[in-house]
Amino acid sequence: MRTLRKLTIAVLLAFVVSAPAFAGIISGPPDTPPPPSSAMATGIVDAPPSDAQPVTLATDPLVDVALKLLQGALSLF
Repeated sequence: MRTLRKLTIAVLLAFVVSAPAFAGIISGPPDTPPPPSSAMATGIVDAPPSDAQPVTLATDPLVDVALKLLQGALSLF
């Protein structure tokens, strides 16, 4: 009887420990198929004009320091 109890506890412990490993597996409907190639070949190209300058966002000095510290910490690993 003691052996059966140990076996049951071992199996339950294995289930509890392995349950999080399967938590990320979610089955869902299949992906939608891509549109036919004739619908994609309309001739419209979404590109900025050649004289357009890229937009540069102004950054806060505190953000720059934080990013440099993060990069320095990551370079240690």
